[in-house]
Amino acid sequence: MILQTATLHIKPGFASEFESAFRAASGKLITKKGYIDHELHKCVENRDEYLFFVRWTGIKDHLIGFRGHPDYAEWLSMLEPFYSQAPEMRHYVDIRATGREQEDEGSEELHASSREESP
Repeated sequence: MILQTATLHIKPGFASEFESAFRAASGKLITKKGYIDHELHKCVENRDEYLFFVRWTGIKDHLIGFRGHPDYAEWLSMLEPFYSQAPEMRHYVDIRATGREQEDEGSEELHASSREESP
């Protein structure tokens, strides 16, 4: 799985209109091959900044599948008018961590051995 992230900076005073346009544009995204899900988060400190997350099965699904599809041009035309600067986009892979139960057991053992070694 690939996590695509984008930091979106919106022109001041257009947050509500942007959010409405984003909801409408989401229809262009959700039908694409490799799409898993997406989220939009609004910054608390800066009301004109958003974080956009999309999960794809692979990076090509985003870069070739979505960006190469005619719907991508429509996506851009719906959202670009609201951007105060170009979005900052990145792709990430998931780093699997051990399960919570194992982590808790390990920390118990660590704490016990630390107590034993303490003077």
